[in-house]
Amino acid sequence: MSDDLNMTLGPHEMPFVLDVSDSGTVTEHAGFDVYRPKDAEGPLPAAIIVPGPVPELVPYRPFRWPLFAGYGRLMASRGMVGVVLNPPYYNVTDAVQVSETMPGIVESVRGLAEVDEDRVALWGLSGGALLLGTWFAESPAWLRCLAMTYPLLGAPTDRLRPGRPLVVTRVGQESPDMQAEVDRFLSHAVANGVAVQVIDVPNGHHAFDVADHTDESRKAVRQAEELVVGYLTR
Repeated sequence: MSDDLNMTLGPHEMPFVLDVSDSGTVTEHAGFDVYRPKDAEGPLPAAIIVPGPVPELVPYRPFRWPLFAGYGRLMASRGMVGVVLNPPYYNVTDAVQVSETMPGIVESVRGLAEVDEDRVALWGLSGGALLLGTWFAESPAWLRCLAMTYPLLGAPTDRLRPGRPLVVTRVGQESPDMQAEVDRFLSHAVANGVAVQVIDVPNGHHAFDVADHTDESRKAVRQAEELVVGYLTR
């Protein structure tokens, strides 16, 4: 996809960088959609996808955008459950308040019959990473990893403790301030003994997974997918 065409599309229209099969099933729940493999049986590991904030007046909520639906289908294509959240998250200033509701939402997901409650990953994109702070300091046994893609990390990093692995996708064309936040976070994580896997996308922009339809982008998404699936299934 050309950059010129991308500029003419709204975020709810921009296609996911990977062509992912939609042969699985999608069910709607209060606050999230659940993507499952076709004819899946028994509880399966789950990756919970957490979008960033979008103003309330925007008519299309992000959990239904091709980007986030793409991640949900991607997990289903790997035999996992993909859960895409729809929290009442409209501005980064809401992050502290919304993050307080996250443990309850996650427990609702873990309570689903189709989810293996002991094998769950949390995956925050952009400002969705701000809602993961609870698990920077706490690492319950069921949480197999935390993943973050072009994360916004304004939360204090002194809460970060050794525990579940981190998978961080870092873009090279990020704004300087956000890039500095990510770099500080990663330095703090390493200094505190946190296991971190970093995927670098040197030519990638924020939202590269819809904005930059390149081999580099596709490779980065696949690398993150492989790491998350690996932690969920080992």
